[in-house]
Amino acid sequence: MLEALQLIADTNWIQFALAVIIFDIPRYTLSLLSLALLGLTGLLAQAHTPTRASVSVIVPAFNGGPALLRSVESLRQQTTPPLEIIVVDDGSTDDTRAIAERARAAGLVDMVICHGTRCGRSAAINAAARFASGELLLTVDADTLFEPTAVARLASAFTDPRVAGASCNIAISDEAGSIWTRLQSIEYLMSISAGRTILDIVGAIACLSGACSMYRRDVFLRHGGLDVGPGEDLEFSLRLRRLGYLVRFVPEAWAETAGPVSGLGLLRQRARWDRDALRIRLITYGELRFFHRFERLPDTLQRLDFILFDLIPTLSLPFYLLYLVGLFGSDAFWFLAAIYFLLAWISFFNLGLAFALFKRSPSFLNLGAALLFPIYQGVWLKCARLVSYSSEIIFAASKDDDFVPPRVRRALFAGSEGVRR
Repeated sequence: MLEALQLIADTNWIQFALAVIIFDIPRYTLSLLSLALLGLTGLLAQAHTPTRASVSVIVPAFNGGPALLRSVESLRQQTTPPLEIIVVDDGSTDDTRAIAERARAAGLVDMVICHGTRCGRSAAINAAARFASGELLLTVDADTLFEPTAVARLASAFTDPRVAGASCNIAISDEAGSIWTRLQSIEYLMSISAGRTILDIVGAIACLSGACSMYRRDVFLRHGGLDVGPGEDLEFSLRLRRLGYLVRFVPEAWAETAGPVSGLGLLRQRARWDRDALRIRLITYGELRFFHRFERLPDTLQRLDFILFDLIPTLSLPFYLLYLVGLFGSDAFWFLAAIYFLLAWISFFNLGLAFALFKRSPSFLNLGAALLFPIYQGVWLKCARLVSYSSEIIFAASKDDDFVPPRVRRALFAGSEGVRR
């Protein structure tokens, strides 16, 4: 290890800067330090103005029976109760419909909409939005659980008439399930809690979470609702930004959602997210272009966040590794070992600061997972993202995303081909 540290000490600043960019050393550390400084100066505190706006909750569920009742119960325990809860059974093959109907009979659910065959999450939400009567729409996954003040805090963001959408802070509900869920728990604390809080301060939120997001119903309906293609939450968020609305993140509103327990399940989830993000950002919205008409500074910042911290480091990774081998030869391994050693210490620092800032309770196993977090974030997820980006660039793999039902996908792409012809 001393040899590795000596190698780092002898490295010039350009080589070290490349390692910083590729392996995300400063990203969350800078966010957390900025938040700590703002907190000490009192600039981070946000006043939550109560709102009388009514909230309709939409719960799209495809085989979501096991978790549905707990989610609905957490919504009924809110300090600001929703006006109504609408459950959409999207062609489930389990007991989702029976559970939803029992909840309706017990007064926990106000309306149950049943699709005979699966139409997809977007279609389910769009259908329910036409029946909703609240001024605000809260769309949630069937396994999302809410802290009692979450809905009130989210709704308070809409006291600003420019705000059209807002999402809440998210934790992993099954954190103790496996090492993968523990790593996701740390990841969410860094990327969502810290990362999005900073992006919200500068007005650069790009994506409202699919697990829990709130919209103005009139804006949602007037602009066509969610797109039925891949990555609907990101696409609609960017659409709202392009239309001139504000999109917010409310860090004090907490919800929990289940994460993939296995490494393979995690890879499948992230492959879908990454392919969809690349397609929507680069093809649909052309975010690599230098100039966009009428673009505001916050829009530029949200584009640069994706390009500088996701796209460039990911696509550069294989070339960077070849560069290290050419530069150091057999010592490349020791250089990477030293980078990991540095990242591990930074990971502990980040985790401790994040727990303090967001008032979460640390555990011994979380601290153990922090040792693996640099490999998880800098190697595992980055390699997975590289494969996803490459498959999207070469094969347009998102068009085969099974999250969108095949018949809906065929109709979608057949329609787009007709337009191109």
